[in-house]
Amino acid sequence: MANFVAEPSPPMVSVDAQLLGQHYRVACRPEEQALLREAVALLQKRLAEAGQQATRGVSKERLTLMVAMNLAADLLRAEEARAEQSATLEAVAQRLQALVDMGRGEE
Repeated sequence: MANFVAEPSPPMVSVDAQLLGQHYRVACRPEEQALLREAVALLQKRLAEAGQQATRGVSKERLTLMVAMNLAADLLRAEEARAEQSATLEAVAQRLQALVDMGRGEE
């Protein structure tokens, strides 16, 4: 029979966020705290911008959904750009290796 020992939980900290008039407290690891604060600030900014552009009567839920979809689209575009850059770097690395091999007479 296996003897499992529970790993101690890493210490957690919390980040407070005020979004659309609601207060939230989110737990995270200490090394993630700065990133989470930046994420909250970005979300606050995007929600404020969307709120200014939205027509009257748009619910908080719809506004939040619109911002979430736009952020997801931004993420997908960034991932696509990173993949293209990675492919370009790989092609450059292969070309450089081919040039090195040619210089050594290893074609």
